[in-house]
Amino acid sequence: MKVSRKIFAITATLVLLTLNPTPNRATPQFTSILVTAHGKGTLKVGREEFKVSNVVVKLKEDGTGEVTLVTDLQLLVLCTWSAPADLSAGIDLKITAGGASAQGSGRLFLRPDGKAIASLSMDGTSNTRRKIQLAFVAD
Repeated sequence: MKVSRKIFAITATLVLLTLNPTPNRATPQFTSILVTAHGKGTLKVGREEFKVSNVVVKLKEDGTGEVTLVTDLQLLVLCTWSAPADLSAGIDLKITAGGASAQGSGRLFLRPDGKAIASLSMDGTSNTRRKIQLAFVAD
């Protein structure tokens, strides 16, 4: 009788441990995303400086993307992107074209829920060799 109780207790414990759900700590992966943000930022093109109030980022399944910057003007920057396994490290952007045929790189950070922009930074040069820098932080 004592042996069967021990076997039952061990079996029940193993079953409960097997059924106990373990938290999934994997970062959500995505193949495409459309995120927006209102905030404060600065776009520097050469010696000129523009206030950036809104940003829209559309990353497509094929690895290409579009970044729209709203200043006094609306600027469209084309890019390619790649996301690391851990999204808290940021999404790498490679600028392929833009309003001034720019080239460079950037990094997009999302909020923990992955549905909104936390910050965006970009550095590059235009085809006229003017330096381009963007620093944007969402409200």
